[in-house]
Amino acid sequence: MNRLYALLLKVRPLQPGTLMPFSGELVHAAFLRWLKDAAPDVATWLHDGNKRRLFTCSSLQFPFPTQRAEHTNLHLPLDPEKTYTMRITLLLGELFPLFHTALMHFYTTEKGAQKSPFVQIGKQLFLLEDVIIDNRDTSGWTGFTSFAELVEQAQTVRLRKVESLAMEFASLTTFNRANRRNLVYGSHYARLPLPHYVFPGLVRRWQELAPPELVHIVQMEHVEQYIEDDGVVIGDYDLQPHQVRFTKHMQLGFVGRCTYDIRSPGEEVKGTEKAPLTMCQQIWLLAQLAFYCGSGYKTAMGMGQVRLIEKKTMVPPLLVK
Repeated sequence: MNRLYALLLKVRPLQPGTLMPFSGELVHAAFLRWLKDAAPDVATWLHDGNKRRLFTCSSLQFPFPTQRAEHTNLHLPLDPEKTYTMRITLLLGELFPLFHTALMHFYTTEKGAQKSPFVQIGKQLFLLEDVIIDNRDTSGWTGFTSFAELVEQAQTVRLRKVESLAMEFASLTTFNRANRRNLVYGSHYARLPLPHYVFPGLVRRWQELAPPELVHIVQMEHVEQYIEDDGVVIGDYDLQPHQVRFTKHMQLGFVGRCTYDIRSPGEEVKGTEKAPLTMCQQIWLLAQLAFYCGSGYKTAMGMGQVRLIEKKTMVPPLLVK
């Protein structure tokens, strides 16, 4: 049951209204509130596991670009004739059948022919139109896999001296950082996806979420040393500073694309039974994990939505058509 799921929920507003352009905090609360009504045990489980962040939520996605509105917090109109989406990822396999049961319970308890509101985001009510989970969906934001499958795919990755991974940071991303050796200046929000911000954070998520028999597949000290030795460098980028308004504060960050060059010192040492993946394969694995768990700060509230948009030659050969 150690699987990962990324779902798109298509919803439609019950009536005209407005909503703040970035609503990740509201969607997070709405999702938990819906679960509490539909499946109290699941809601309690997620709440108790909050420190592990066992799911992520996107902001409500409008059918048009919203970045300029997010920057100024200009509230946007909701049209009952249009469809909007929310992305939910489940990072614990046992959550999916419980979520599915909760959805089926919601459908079977609807009264009469008129649909019941599915969720309330802020003050606005929404109907549920569809749930999509498909590795081939054209949106590029849905899918499912398992930790074991990710490891198996990583083991088949064939690498050249330099390989590139292009990652899209589609929603506001930032990293809550503090100097562990000197706390004089306190923490700060880092607004660039530097390798030593992105990949060690993903190592921590792997070690929190992976089944015990696979935790050792990625080693923090080796990843940190590999990055410090410039094994991972930024090869190209198209990034913009960005900000969004939460209900009580402004959050600074960035959006855009960043390409990481994964560099091998020639003939890389093959994996061993204790550490079956090479360093390049571990970085590839972490980039795949980011699609489900996000990257950086407040991923459960709409931030840090990430996907791999260009794999070039660094792909499992069995998947090449």
